[in-house]
Amino acid sequence: MRKIFLIVMVIFTTQVTLAQVKKINGFVSDAAGTPIPGANVNVKGEANGATTDFDGKFSIEVKPGATLVISYLGYETRNMEVGESSTINVKLNSADSTVLTEVVVTSLGIKKSKKSLTYSAQELKGEDLVRAKDPNLMNTIAGKIAGVAVTKSAGGTGGSTKVTIRGNSSTTNNNPLYVVDGVPMLNISSIQPNDSFGSTQGGNRDGGDVIGLLNPDDFEGMTVLKGASATALYGSQGARGVILLTSKKAKEGVSSFRASSNTTVETAAYLPKFQTSYIAKPGADESWGAAQSTPDHTRDFFDTGVTQISSFGFSTGSQNSATNISYANTSSNGVLPTNSLSKNNFSIRQMGKFFGDRLTVNANANYTSQYVTNRPTSGLYFNPLTGLYLMPRGYDFNEYKNNFEKFDPARNMMVQNWMTDRDIEQNPYWGLNRNKSKDGSQYMNGAVGLNYKVNNWLSIGSRYNYDRITSEFDKEIYATTQGTLSHPNGRYININDVSTQNYGDLIATINTKFSDDLTFFANVGTSFTKTSLNDETVLDSDPSGLGITNWFTLHNFNSNTGNYQNYGYRREQQSVFAAATFGYKNMLYIDVTGRNDWSSTLANTGNMSFFYPSAGVTALLSEMFTMPESISFAKVRASYAQVGNDVPAFYTSPTSAYTAANPQNINPTVGPRPGTNLKPESQDSYELGTEWRFVNNRFGIELTYYNNKTKDQLLTIPAPATNAEGYQNYAYNGGVIKNNGIEILVNAKIIDNDKFKWDATLNYSKNNNEVSGLPEELGGTVILTQPGVNSYRYSLINGRPFGVIEGINLKKDAQGRVLLNEDGSIQKTDFEEVGNANPDYMLGLNNSFKLGNYFLNFTIDGRFGGDVMSLTEAVNDQFGVSKATGDARAAGGVDINAVYAPGTTKAGQAYAGKYNAESYYSQVGGRAGITGEYVYSATNVSLRELAFGYTFDLKNSKIFKAANLSVVGRNLFFFYKDAPFDPNISLSTGNGLQGIDVYAAPSTRSIGLNLNVTF
Repeated sequence: MRKIFLIVMVIFTTQVTLAQVKKINGFVSDAAGTPIPGANVNVKGEANGATTDFDGKFSIEVKPGATLVISYLGYETRNMEVGESSTINVKLNSADSTVLTEVVVTSLGIKKSKKSLTYSAQELKGEDLVRAKDPNLMNTIAGKIAGVAVTKSAGGTGGSTKVTIRGNSSTTNNNPLYVVDGVPMLNISSIQPNDSFGSTQGGNRDGGDVIGLLNPDDFEGMTVLKGASATALYGSQGARGVILLTSKKAKEGVSSFRASSNTTVETAAYLPKFQTSYIAKPGADESWGAAQSTPDHTRDFFDTGVTQISSFGFSTGSQNSATNISYANTSSNGVLPTNSLSKNNFSIRQMGKFFGDRLTVNANANYTSQYVTNRPTSGLYFNPLTGLYLMPRGYDFNEYKNNFEKFDPARNMMVQNWMTDRDIEQNPYWGLNRNKSKDGSQYMNGAVGLNYKVNNWLSIGSRYNYDRITSEFDKEIYATTQGTLSHPNGRYININDVSTQNYGDLIATINTKFSDDLTFFANVGTSFTKTSLNDETVLDSDPSGLGITNWFTLHNFNSNTGNYQNYGYRREQQSVFAAATFGYKNMLYIDVTGRNDWSSTLANTGNMSFFYPSAGVTALLSEMFTMPESISFAKVRASYAQVGNDVPAFYTSPTSAYTAANPQNINPTVGPRPGTNLKPESQDSYELGTEWRFVNNRFGIELTYYNNKTKDQLLTIPAPATNAEGYQNYAYNGGVIKNNGIEILVNAKIIDNDKFKWDATLNYSKNNNEVSGLPEELGGTVILTQPGVNSYRYSLINGRPFGVIEGINLKKDAQGRVLLNEDGSIQKTDFEEVGNANPDYMLGLNNSFKLGNYFLNFTIDGRFGGDVMSLTEAVNDQFGVSKATGDARAAGGVDINAVYAPGTTKAGQAYAGKYNAESYYSQVGGRAGITGEYVYSATNVSLRELAFGYTFDLKNSKIFKAANLSVVGRNLFFFYKDAPFDPNISLSTGNGLQGIDVYAAPSTRSIGLNLNVTF
């Protein structure tokens, strides 16, 4: 009986003891509410303990009444007694460096302590992306990130944006990888021009990009990973840098509804200068006639554009779930008449926690539709600006505006009304109304993710993401459009592109301690990416034309010669990767990573596998040594990495390809050179950096030096016509591109008190670039943009930077005098280097002021050095419409320091008097002229962004949580500019067609109002 009693008592005591143990979920933050990762949570007097994750959260099993000791280096330790509640929120006070607790989003969406990073990673807050909105969110980061060049497209609203990180490093692709919430997104453009003359299939048009379709209000921040060490876990996908976007997430226990409205008006800025004093000769289509005053009709052509961006978002969160829903609408009427855009964004994001918060499920869906009418084109074909600028002076432009078409009784229809049949110009209003184009894009994205917390130190997660982008281009070209562009009965073009990407991964995350002094954080995972890009279906009635005039349907095509379908790009990449960070006493960190990729584009090479390692070390000097009180934080870091870039699809498995330009030749466009195996580009990179902060973090400076060498560049040469494989071109590896440079980031809280605050950030970057190792059989040169009949080409040349502008120069003697032929005509050179498209260095200055409820923010963006060429100015000169030609005539001719060339009867004799203006500009100007005379410095300093506003005091409101109203502006003016156009505009986001202006739509200056309200 006593034994039974004892057994019962033991069971009862055990049950009571077990019942007294409870699970505590907690959150540790600093005084501002920022999560503190890696904080120690120990039970006083026991060995039991836990560590906060990168969201500042922890869980621990303790007895009621026990005392938790929460500590972190640089913060005051707090003791918290466990009561009845199962949740504990702890704020640690600190007078020391807050940089010790800053968290940054890194590769694969993994949060890491910023102090531990062994590489450069620069962040922007969500407000930096929406303060002065642009329909393409990437345009808003110009001047804000060191080492990142942002160039806006000439495609107007809805156009793509060229982003280059630490210089160009590849002959195939220099665009960064975009990542949303750790998952690589499909960022593709259906078409990018690479022809200075202009495509006859709709003109040089920009197909836009996917990143420009996203809603900037959906994101709480951006992180830019610049170097190979930072991007090594993305393998070949991240070889050119990575831009990480982090979506907004609902906060626990908070429901909110936000609305924003941004309305801006745009005006055309930086137009060419025209003469108004001379008209055309009777019957001529160039303006080299008699002196007569004539109005400048060009400025009245452009409209005042209006862009309206409205965004709405709802979020709500609880302990176990969170929901985010958003909608945005963008509507715009451009400065070009008839140009308009309509975009709609829908997004939903859901998070749920299950099984005591061990399992977290995330799911999201996004859909964007965008339609653009008469997207601006560049080049000489299908471009209303050529007719606008070149119209012979002396004609009444309004007559052609109001009567762009007239009735032709012979054809019993309306036909184009214009005074010339030059192939490069039409009546601008005929082009806008009777060559109308429509671009449509639909982007769909869906993702689901699971994360299971196995225990306090191990979690396993898996994600799947699907992207799909469809693009359609539709152009109806009416009869009597210029004959180079259209059949006499008209022409119809319809092009559809489809691109998809499937991504999935499985990642295990380990976050633990080996001892109080040694921490360990690691990721081990595998992923796959399956991509299909630009599967294209083309319907084009050219060259056979339409059977019935102006009936735009496939049934009316005279033949199917211009109709075809092509596969675009196919690639599947399978990967395994691992990363580990060892921390010692929160003062020394060592990073190692490794990734192995298997790529389908390397089929038939004998080796589809390639491995990328990286290693780095960070030392916190301010934790190792006793520093002066004025030094808040000091860090040095170093890293080394290898990354690469696999070859494009179908290079190692050539397939037949059809083009309307040469329908009889369906041989593969390119294949491997006999006797060679193609291999990925390989980049070796090392980076050194240091970061210091002073006077309680009020002043800070970060310095970075990097050195990258990318070898095994992919090159192509024409294949012999008799080659057995039938390839049109051979591909092989060769050439090296080197980049090295420095980046400096300085930030300061210049004034910081309750009434007035002034924060400033200055970023500086300088990149040195050199191409070498191009084969002698190519003459040490690779042409990226062919010249055709134009005196411009864009090339890679041994010993020179990436992107040499080549043109034709005046031929001169040793004394710099222009050489003349016997008849007095001007001698000229062959193609030679006339400029370089790369800036010597870039500078960005961001200022933020706050006085009471008023705020002022502005960004100054500067690019120094580099060159640009203007074929627009050259052709305007040839046609006698430019201000320069008017001034020359008024001055009696062109002053020219010239002598007759050796071999002429007047050899060595100086040219007497002034050179006839028409003769001079007919030789020097024009698309095939002496373009070296049309090269300008690309140096410019601009006020890129401005916001001045007021934040309303709503602390007593029961409806509104926050509201502000501001005046905003973008691209307001240049402090300095040499070029006759905006040198920050690019005709293409590809590798070619850089540093050139060919009748691009003028850049715009915008100003408006921005209203943000949160309920």
